[in-house]
Amino acid sequence: MGQIEEYLNRRAEDINRALNFYMPKSPAMPVIEAMLYSAEAGGKRLRPILTLATAETLEGDVEAVMPVAVAVEMIHTYSLIHDDLPAMDDSDLRRGRPSCHIAHGEAMAILAGDGLLTLAFELVSGYGMANGNPEKALIICRELARASGVEGMIGGQVLDLQAEGKKLELHELEQLHALKTGALLTCSVRCGAIAADADDDCLQALTVYASKLGLAFQIVDDLLDLSGTAETLGKMPGDDRAHQKSTYPALIGVEESQRKAEELYGDALQALDTLKKPAPLLEGLAGKLVFRDR
Repeated sequence: MGQIEEYLNRRAEDINRALNFYMPKSPAMPVIEAMLYSAEAGGKRLRPILTLATAETLEGDVEAVMPVAVAVEMIHTYSLIHDDLPAMDDSDLRRGRPSCHIAHGEAMAILAGDGLLTLAFELVSGYGMANGNPEKALIICRELARASGVEGMIGGQVLDLQAEGKKLELHELEQLHALKTGALLTCSVRCGAIAADADDDCLQALTVYASKLGLAFQIVDDLLDLSGTAETLGKMPGDDRAHQKSTYPALIGVEESQRKAEELYGDALQALDTLKKPAPLLEGLAGKLVFRDR
């Protein structure tokens, strides 16, 4: 895991530099201050790292795909800003600091999320123009729009809001997580693969890998909500219970949830075995995401 930890740290630094480069340069405007506040708050940068790692595994041009990876992170950050709003999950802490609406007000938080979302698509269109990849950029735009729209995160958030105070069936919970968490994580991998000219078989294998990993990641998130602290998680633990949300531990117990996460991890690795080349980087990242303590 030492090499994977080093890779995660190095790529997170790369993404932070690129994120700073691509952010608007007029911080005197309140909405840009709010965008910068959330975008520069840190975080593990897991989704854009998966984009870069996938492109690297397929021997794609990692530097060329960096705007796409940054776009993925901007969309993820936008989703966190909006998830934390009083009308949504009503969370006061994110990435170890006050949520955007606490620090900058609800109106600026909404606009900051909107700003990050739209800027993400500007970056992807620029990627297509700068690198002569208009067709790939168009496909990636479609992937990102679907993953962040009603067939992805927005749809998942709707299901999440409707589920508060109810006990979901396991298949309903899986669908919720597949949309709210899994869609963008899967999209992160698919975008890296598309940028690296993956063929249909390769793209399918990586899609299975990412979808299994996304659900495992969420199950671990549910477990950490029970055992973590605000310092380790960067957000308030116990939010799921406070909002009376169905979680894997609540439905099937802690031990069975841990077993399920490990099973999905195995499924993700099995999907990688169908690739035409070894993928130790993606294998290592899967292990790091599933067997984590924060």
